[in-house]
Amino acid sequence: MAKFVKKVPLIMLLLETSNKINRDRIQGILRYERLYGPWRLHVVEGKRFEQPVRDVVSLGVDGIIAGTTLTELMGPVMQARVPKVFFDTHCIQKGGANPFLKHASVTCDNEAVGRFGAEFLLEKGFSHFAYVEDIWGSPWSTPRLEGFTRRLAASGASCEIYRVTSDSARDDWSVDQKDMAVWLKGLPKPVGIFVACDVRGQQVLDTCLTAGVRVPDQAAVLGVDNDELTCSTTNPTLSSILRDTEGSGYLAAELLDRMMRQRGRRREVLQYGPIRVVERMSTERLQFVDHLAVKAVEFIRINSGIGMKVSDVVRHLGVSRRLAEVRFRQAVGRSIHEEIQKSRLEHVCRLLRETDIPIGTISAQCGFVTESYLGLIFKRHHQCTMREFRRSAR
Repeated sequence: MAKFVKKVPLIMLLLETSNKINRDRIQGILRYERLYGPWRLHVVEGKRFEQPVRDVVSLGVDGIIAGTTLTELMGPVMQARVPKVFFDTHCIQKGGANPFLKHASVTCDNEAVGRFGAEFLLEKGFSHFAYVEDIWGSPWSTPRLEGFTRRLAASGASCEIYRVTSDSARDDWSVDQKDMAVWLKGLPKPVGIFVACDVRGQQVLDTCLTAGVRVPDQAAVLGVDNDELTCSTTNPTLSSILRDTEGSGYLAAELLDRMMRQRGRRREVLQYGPIRVVERMSTERLQFVDHLAVKAVEFIRINSGIGMKVSDVVRHLGVSRRLAEVRFRQAVGRSIHEEIQKSRLEHVCRLLRETDIPIGTISAQCGFVTESYLGLIFKRHHQCTMREFRRSAR
């Protein structure tokens, strides 16, 4: 039978909030606390000016939810005789005993993440595949690879694997990047590349750019974790698998609450997995293979935020205007001018959604002669005015 709680419990959270995954987890914990609390939360982040926790008992802590990265704080935590729930205890770096395995935990089903990545790239129509491990070959990276390759094998496909094999490459990105560039150039194209995490995905995209491997038409790149800051600052922007990290926080809070209200301390391991792919430009495959058309579309997208003419695209392609027009229409199904217009309007929509820039300024920035001319074109495509679009987007 569940115990009654006689006071508002004090819950210690040991989670580095500089990490996006942990911020999501805290949101999940707060969601549970709002529904089934109240709790008092004491967040320990391991920041520079934070006083260390020497004695958990003297603080009156009733339960602990923790990651496994703040190792300097784990001594007092492990000694405290209160219910504890840890995140991803099966993902501790190999070597020596894992002290967390005897405790309750909420851990990621990394094989499911790998299968999810394979399903996504298979649906994109790829027949060549590759996987890029994190630099340490971490315990969470390996099962992602296993899930990925097993799902590919079930479809009759194989997978190339990139691993860092030298300490010099682990310690120096410039060394690793040279090795990666050679590997990327040697892959059969087009190829779907699944990357262990978003930070590594950013490195893959940077290397593709320096190695002359075109993304996404020669190589589509998919990361894991949907770290918005990382994914939005890559060129092109990085598609990524969103894991249910917020849900994992909710599960951890629910599990801890159950432990605090019952006399038993039965160890439980709960799992969470992927939710969906947040698709961005790194996997947005073009439906044509004409290299001239691909080059034109890439140029137009890069320069959609400034005034651009058909003659600028033709000059970039280095062929006659007639040849450029004919090849582009055959491949894409519309004229270069229409593609420029489409790309400009997409950029206008982004600026309307995400900024407060005046509409007149947007018109000039995106190369439209007048605001009224842009207004006519915009309403024809979106069946509303730009002001109405901005209001509804907000």
